[in-house]
Amino acid sequence: MSLSRLATAADAGVTTVRRRLRSLLLSGVSLRCDLARPLSGWPLSAVYFASVPGRYLEETSRVLAGVREVRSCAITAGPNNLVIDVWLRELADVHSFEAHLSRQLPRLTIGDRSVVLRTVKHMGRLLGEDGHCVGVVPLRLP
Repeated sequence: MSLSRLATAADAGVTTVRRRLRSLLLSGVSLRCDLARPLSGWPLSAVYFASVPGRYLEETSRVLAGVREVRSCAITAGPNNLVIDVWLRELADVHSFEAHLSRQLPRLTIGDRSVVLRTVKHMGRLLGEDGHCVGVVPLRLP
């Protein structure tokens, strides 16, 4: 978003927004940028529910952190102690990616998987078929 558009949305002057934004960035805050997934070349998402012996969790997590398709990995309790969220290019990649993981991490067992063909809401934004924001779901504050 341009500074002038941000200033309009914030009902403030461009100079004020520039100064506040600079201060915010210098404070060490982390920013997040989302994109329209269909335009990214990685339109599909798959979630793998996996397990690995506890003593290999750290090593497995390090390996998964270096796999470009992996967007997030969480260690959980239960029979599947890893939940791995990946982005894929096409539906056929679901099984080939799983095979790749099996070769790279022989101790990893995939218990189940879920394929997301289209995301309709992400981070409070309603998404159209093209992946662009078409609305907002406001957060409910207590």
